[in-house]
Amino acid sequence: MKRDTFMKCCERMKTASNNIDAVYKLNIDLHEFMDDEHWVVQHLWSVILTPEGYEWFSWFMYEKAYLYEFKDDMRAYDENKNEICQTLPDLYEYLVTNNHFYTSTK
Repeated sequence: MKRDTFMKCCERMKTASNNIDAVYKLNIDLHEFMDDEHWVVQHLWSVILTPEGYEWFSWFMYEKAYLYEFKDDMRAYDENKNEICQTLPDLYEYLVTNNHFYTSTK
């Protein structure tokens, strides 16, 4: 997957998450309504990424909370104790460098 495509997809996921949260603040709960779409998106990422790559992607999106309120204090380290995946571009580079895409990055 090309870097630009990856970045746009992740940014659109964040926008969609923000929109759902904004509607929720108006007492309209779309979370259950969006379950099928969420399943499709997650399934597609699991097809694009290796299992380990998908774990890193999910960690960044949900635990480090890129899609919500980003947690700068949430950290991940490589085997040499170097911090990794600090930003979305860092995540992409990590996935590419470690061959976690099943698809081409060209």
